[in-house]
Order: sequence, then C-alpha cells, then structure tokens
Amino acid sequence: MNRDLAIDATRGLAIWSMITAHFATGAAIASPTHAFPYVDGMSAFVLLSGFVLGLVYHRWIDRHGLRFAYRRLTRRLVVLYLCQVLLAVVAVAAALAGHRWLTLLLPVDGWGDGLLRSLTLTYLPSGGNILLMYMVFMASAFVLFPVLMRGGWWLILVASLALYVVSQTAAPDWFYLTADMAGPRIQNWAGWQIMFVPAVVIGWNWRRWDVAARIDRLLPLLPLLVALALGVALSFHLLIEDGPLTPHLVTLADKLEFGPARALGAWVLVPVVYGVFRLVLRFCHHDWLRPLVMTGTRSLDSYVIQAIALIVVPIHVAHRPWSPLTMSAVAVTVFACCWAWAEFRRACEIDKLHRLPVIVVDAALPGRRHSPADTAATRDSPSTPDSPSAPDPRSTADIAATVTIAAADPAADPAGEHRGHPCLESRPAESPSADDLPVGVPR
Repeated sequence: MNRDLAIDATRGLAIWSMITAHFATGAAIASPTHAFPYVDGMSAFVLLSGFVLGLVYHRWIDRHGLRFAYRRLTRRLVVLYLCQVLLAVVAVAAALAGHRWLTLLLPVDGWGDGLLRSLTLTYLPSGGNILLMYMVFMASAFVLFPVLMRGGWWLILVASLALYVVSQTAAPDWFYLTADMAGPRIQNWAGWQIMFVPAVVIGWNWRRWDVAARIDRLLPLLPLLVALALGVALSFHLLIEDGPLTPHLVTLADKLEFGPARALGAWVLVPVVYGVFRLVLRFCHHDWLRPLVMTGTRSLDSYVIQAIALIVVPIHVAHRPWSPLTMSAVAVTVFACCWAWAEFRRACEIDKLHRLPVIVVDAALPGRRHSPADTAATRDSPSTPDSPSAPDPRSTADIAATVTIAAADPAADPAGEHRGHPCLESRPAESPSADDLPVGVPR
C-alpha cells in the first residue's frame, strides 16, 4: 500500500528548517527554508499533527469505539511525556557540568532538584520544549472527539477562533506554558491552537468532504497558489517588516503569542508546500526526496535527536561561536543523523521503540525462545499491512488509510510508528479501487 510521501516530505522539510534555525542561523544554508516571514518548521508540525489526529482517530473510533481511542491517546501522551523528560534530563546534566548557557535555563541545585524539575516538566531547554505543547493539544482530543462525533465541527471552529482572539487580546496567565527561564513564558498554547484544532476538524471530515479529490483538482492551479503564497510573503515584508505596520510587529508576528501574521502565513504556506511535493512526486522517483521522506517518517525521533544535539555538540564536538562553514557542516551532520536513524529503524523493523531491546536480543540470540510476555506483546501489537507473517483481515481501504495516516505524524499515529516504508520498497501491492484510495495516493 502507498504512503502519502508528500506529507512525509513536508515533515522532513520542517525538520530541516528547524535544524538550520537552531544550528545555522544566519548562514546561507538556512535561507531557503526561512525566506517566508514568520513561518517555521514548528508551525508545520502543529498543523500536520492536528490533521492526522482527526483523520486517524475518526477511523479508529468508527471501528473500535471511543474508549479504544482514549486508550491510544493515553499511551501516546505517555510517549511524549517520556521524550520531554529525556530532553529535560539532558539539560540538567549540561547545567550541572557548567554549560547552562546552552539551555537558557536557571541553575539547578543538584541532581535531586534537577530530576524533580524534569519530571514536572519545568526544566525545558530552549530548542527542546515544544513536546509539552503537543501534550496539551493531544489531551484536548478527549474533549474534541465527542463533539465531532455529534457533528459539532462548526462549534469547534467557532470556539477555536474565539479562543484565539482572546489569546491575542486578553490572555490570562494560564494560557502560557512556562519553563525555568529568566522569561518563563515559552508558548501561548491558546494562540498556537489555531493551527491544531482547525486541522483536527479538516482531518476528521477528510472523507466526508472529499478533500483529496478537491486537492487533485487544484493541482493544475498550483503555480497560482505558489504565486499567492509569494504575494503573502511580500506583503508581510512590505507592510510589517519594513512598512507602516512595523510598530505593531510584536502584536502581529510574535512567536510566543503566535500572532495573526504567523497563523495566516502558516495556513497559506504549509498546504502549498504539501501540494508542491505532491506534484513533484507524480513525475519524479521518490528516492530523489528520500532524505526528506525518511526523516519525515520519524519526525518525533528527529526532533529529539536535534534537541539533544543542540546541547551536546557545542560541549563535545565544536565549541561556539561557529563560523558559517562550521554552522553549515553541523546542520548537515545533524540532519544526516536523523536520516540515518530513520533508515536504521526501517531496516531493523523497529516499529515501536519499546521493542528495541527485544529486537537486539533476537539478533544476538537467533534461537532464543520468546517469553509469554514477549508473545503477548507481539499478539497485542497491531499488524502492519506490509508484514508477510501477519495477514490483515481488514479491507484494502482500511489498510491503505492506516498506512497513509501513519505517514504524517508519529505523535498522532494511534498504532504507534508503523513498521517499514512500503513506498520505498519495490513490493507488489493489491490496488484498491479509486473510491477506496486514501489521501495522497495518486488516482
């Protein structure tokens, strides 16, 4: 079954944008993905996460019920929590080793204090703190899903817009996520949700509104849409960066608050980038985009890798300040590590990280007999469509939708990060009918 490689490529480009912003600010290598004012990789992640959450959980709820979806959400929240704790512990270690300046955090009083702050998600390093906001958004699904099941998507959109207006005009303190920094506020979640919640609604109604067919019909107009995006970028530059609205720059484009210019820019640019990749993949072999595609399939892993590298590299590899050449080399190396890790997971069929120890032991001891716990874990894990040893009783359409959904966002994939990458392998696959094809599969 085919994955939507355009979503993977979009996420991979977002990873590259984030890495160049963190490691190569000001260098020429960072310019292409930061030419559009006020839009960055983080905006793309939030939008795509919401879209995939709505798309995949609608199907899971239809097939297994709301309680099953809630269990999946809870498990995913635990994964996000553990990843954020890992980044916090790395920041604590750096602070205690005398490198606190790398994290922009306040001092800690020993490992006991540091671990407590890590477990309570208050010691969040700069460049490694967005998973907390993801957790807030994922948790919001416990409220969103029952409303969506009753057809209340329009109520959700109205509430999201109203919440965004309040976040920009009279935000109370509890709208802000904080960390142990001199300026503790790190994100206004009520502002950022304008990317996430409407995307959940779109994902939820993807099939009902036949969005995939609408996108296909718009692809011939892609040059006009690109021109529109460029026009928006030029308007931002002429009006906000260097024009009559410059005095209101903070109000319109602040990243912490996620000002209106950022929201508008992201909602214009991210779909256009997706459309460009979708069109390119119709005419070019997917291996031309393999680094982006593979990195995008493991975007959560890639985020954690770059966040750790942001602390470790300046300490153990190359001390700052860096020359433009060094910045470029480090950015490319970090991205290459993310790509290599994604390829490693695919080659070893590590669909879920908690299975890594079992896989390592099996490789070292081929004749090892699995314990009952291992057998139960394998039995309870969802079968993957490309697994030859586990025939899937679902319909072709269900399988295709599951594979496509998992392409977009590991943080929202209810079955965990699935095994393999069918579109990057030369495997024959049963062709579903045109009506059954999921989003992104060429018709």
